Amino acid sequence: MNYKEAFEILNIDLNLVNYNDISLEYLKKQYRKLALKYHPDKNGNTIESNEKFKKINEAYHFLKREIKHINPEDFNIDSDTDSDSSLYYDILKGFMKTIFEGKYNEMLTKVVNDIITKGKQISIKIFDELDKETTLNIFTFLSTNKYTLHLSEDILEIIREILVKKYDNVLIFKLNPCINDLLSNNLYKLYVNNELFLVPLWYNESYFDSSGCEIIVICEPELSNNIIIDDDNNILTELSINHSDLFNNESIKVNIGEKTFDIFLSNLYIKREQIYVIKNAGISKQKNNIYDISEKTDIIVKINII
Repeated sequence: MNYKEAFEILNIDLNLVNYNDISLEYLKKQYRKLALKYHPDKNGNTIESNEKFKKINEAYHFLKREIKHINPEDFNIDSDTDSDSSLYYDILKGFMKTIFEGKYNEMLTKVVNDIITKGKQISIKIFDELDKETTLNIFTFLSTNKYTLHLSEDILEIIREILVKKYDNVLIFKLNPCINDLLSNNLYKLYVNNELFLVPLWYNESYFDSSGCEIIVICEPELSNNIIIDDDNNILTELSINHSDLFNNESIKVNIGEKTFDIFLSNLYIKREQIYVIKNAGISKQKNNIYDISEKTDIIVKINII
């Protein structure tokens, strides 16, 4: 990355802003504004939105590193680290407000921030002041946004164990559906204490109230190596095709489980790498009514012409 590219990514016009006036505070203001606008959570968690957000981060840290000599008093190393942490906290807080709406509070954000930053050092103490509903809300938020927040399964497993210890009436079940189960909206019949619970397999986490206990059902799909399911249930896949095949066929085929989708070559660009979105053809969207299958997510295909 160079200066010109970084300034363009952060929307800094040197015709309007004096180079010598670009302080750390100014960079943070630009970064915060763009990070909030282009965060993947607000843009469908597509490949493009993740790449855009990644470039914004790279541009911010590049300029912060490269222009220290301009205003060195603004770039104290110790305070800089604290400021970055504060900036991340502010962005996280803003997104959590939009997700939890009326149930949002400062304590909830602090706990989530501690979990993300401390990783495996998570202690049950950070849950001590939280009620049962808030604890489950945090666990749901982290699990649903694990790709965006770059959380490993190890960390989520630690939090699940804390939940079980904190509430000894929590039962956890793990299921491993295939991609066809998800595409077909299949339900799993779960019997607990002679009660029947219908588990929607296209949800990575489901919660049920049983007589005398809480039930958490975790679905970890068994997927082929070229398929990923993002936080919004979009299917991401990658396809490589030989350039000679472009002259012999009208379309290319994308296989997702037992389903096949056609991408007509007339809809593609003449470029080596591109993204094609098959709209409303993927897994059911996750809604308040867990059995609502009226809307489908997208299948996002990265196409490489070789």
